[in-house]
Amino acid sequence: MITGRRPDPALRRAARPGEQAMDSGGGEFGRLYVVRDGDPRARTVRIPRADTWYVDPVHSTIGFAAGMQDLVRIRGRFGKVSGVVWIADNPERSSASVTVETASIDTGIERRDNHLRSPDFLDAARFPTMTWQGHRAEPTEDPEVWVFHGDLTLKEVTRPVPLVGRFLGERPYPFGDAALASFTGSGRLDRFDFGIDTFPPLPGMKLFVGRHIEIELDVALINTDIRFFTERFLAGKRSTIDQR
Repeated sequence: MITGRRPDPALRRAARPGEQAMDSGGGEFGRLYVVRDGDPRARTVRIPRADTWYVDPVHSTIGFAAGMQDLVRIRGRFGKVSGVVWIADNPERSSASVTVETASIDTGIERRDNHLRSPDFLDAARFPTMTWQGHRAEPTEDPEVWVFHGDLTLKEVTRPVPLVGRFLGERPYPFGDAALASFTGSGRLDRFDFGIDTFPPLPGMKLFVGRHIEIELDVALINTDIRFFTERFLAGKRSTIDQR
């Protein structure tokens, strides 16, 4: 049984400085935060409540798209991810730590996936994980969109990779006394920055595998630690497949 705090349906606690409590109705919980960054035209943005939130790997997608010859895009995802997001009282001071298992890459074609796991690309045997450490959130003019500033470490190289995220809302978590929040997001990285420079362009030709990788995210967050539950769930799912 998953345990944790039950969301307060009316969010009746007193608002902290710079914050307004919100109950938008329809079970959509969250909070409104008033941004006062020296601009006299203060604006209100939406953000989850201040808490520790855990990435739900069962209901999250860490996806990407890479170009081929600047004509088509090949899409894929990483199937194994874990992470924690700390939403601060001042959401601009929020932080995150996310780990992705590189061998879990999946583009739907096994031969291609094995090549992507090889030393030509991710070198998953030597570098089994990549991590993203978020250290600051920046509001935008859109009240539901934030820029999350952070650093990606891949193959022992660390580079800044900001992510743009849209807060979709907050609901009661259906499998326990907790809350569920969700973001959809995107980003972009240059694989050459991380030493992944396989297939350089031939004279007069475009790169066969695109240099820039588009990041596509759908992230479910739960404000109680469900890692033990999800690890067992995923292990059971894998064992069922293995027995076929």
